[in-house]
Amino acid sequence: MNADYGQRLKAWRGQQKLSQRRLGSELGVSQGYISDIEAGRSEPSRNFLRKLSERFGVSADWLLYGEDHKLLHRVGEEWRAPNPEEERELRLGFQARRTGSRIEPSEFGRPMRGDFHYEGQDFVMINRMDLCASEPTGLIAADGGQRDALAVSRSWLLENQVHPDLSVLVEMNGDSMAPTIPNGALILIDCMDRVFSADGVFAFSRGGKSFVRRLASLDVGTSPLAAALAVISDNPNYPIDVIRDSELEGVSIVGRVRRVVSNIL
Repeated sequence: MNADYGQRLKAWRGQQKLSQRRLGSELGVSQGYISDIEAGRSEPSRNFLRKLSERFGVSADWLLYGEDHKLLHRVGEEWRAPNPEEERELRLGFQARRTGSRIEPSEFGRPMRGDFHYEGQDFVMINRMDLCASEPTGLIAADGGQRDALAVSRSWLLENQVHPDLSVLVEMNGDSMAPTIPNGALILIDCMDRVFSADGVFAFSRGGKSFVRRLASLDVGTSPLAAALAVISDNPNYPIDVIRDSELEGVSIVGRVRRVVSNIL
């Protein structure tokens, strides 16, 4: 062991934006103990090194001696030094979960806060639901909907004019909108947009059934009673339908489709 372990701990803590108090709380030790280690007045205990490794993936050999890998690689429930291929991927930035990154609750009471805070941004968890024409909203809770929730940054939602608290994910059923929306893809629906005001892709119910189609207004005259909508499938095997006049009253829009999440084949 060399005396630089305190400097290494302090430098790493600064990179993680952790105060001595917060790090101590995470590891179950006092702020004074962290201060003593960083000042070289105390040596890190075996229990401290174990907790630092388990919680943040910091290598004990690196902290104590400045050797080996600074950050360990998680395999299952264990931390170990990465092999050459894993290390290459880590250096290239292909690790999906960056070791030491922190997910924290959003600040309670702050306007427009998200569900959690991560690396300077608030994120909103958008749950998956199913379309259901018999429900007033056109939606019903899906089995495992919370488990399949998708985290989206609140700033991205606002920039794209999607209401963070009135958005849902729905699984596309069928190939009527293929290839734009493949069967089984998840679509992000903004339920704030429940009135047709411009052409686009919408989820809606009609005649007791639910649909995801492209809606386009038709210019069929100057009379307001002559209003009509074209219902268009991106799949050319489906014919274009036209909804006219009083039939429009039977169309209930769930929301506008803003984004598509699908697998790359």
